[in-house]
Amino acid sequence: MTLHEQIEKEIMQWIKEFIVVPNEFYDGKFAPCPYAHAALLARAVDVAVWRSGDPRHFIREQASTMRDSAGIQTRVIVFPPRVQWSLGISDFVDTLNTELIPGDTFLNTGVAKTTNSLYPGSAGQPYFIVVVNSLAAVLRGAKSLQKTNYYDKWPAAHRRIVVDRRADLAERYKQSKDTRI
Repeated sequence: MTLHEQIEKEIMQWIKEFIVVPNEFYDGKFAPCPYAHAALLARAVDVAVWRSGDPRHFIREQASTMRDSAGIQTRVIVFPPRVQWSLGISDFVDTLNTELIPGDTFLNTGVAKTTNSLYPGSAGQPYFIVVVNSLAAVLRGAKSLQKTNYYDKWPAAHRRIVVDRRADLAERYKQSKDTRI
């Protein structure tokens, strides 16, 4: 098995063991992503592992091809930890969102907590990830979760950065009724 195949396998295992499992942060009531289990069962999730080249190009390519991949609603793009600190990567993702939102695609950056990157030189740090989602599905899910106590323990600043920001961007850049809340 190649390094990149190992990374893909490890990320899928992380999704199954961390993302879809009820978490103590939510008092065992919710998983970090309450909709991930159903997406896995529907085979609507895939993983794209960066090998080399410009990470920005890889993000753009993977986000664009996900839109054209039948049945895929979520793509996890995986990078070594150092990419997170690359000059301008967050700004690039924000700008790319303005282009992708009208096509019902949204990107979030993050860290695959509880993982240890297998990329050389990672020093035991977790993978940096960019998650590509169908925007309409995420907005529907967030709206549904707002009717529960899912967000109750979230710090206000985190909720603004994740939930409110996503809804604001969708409203600002949408071009079709499919991305409305």
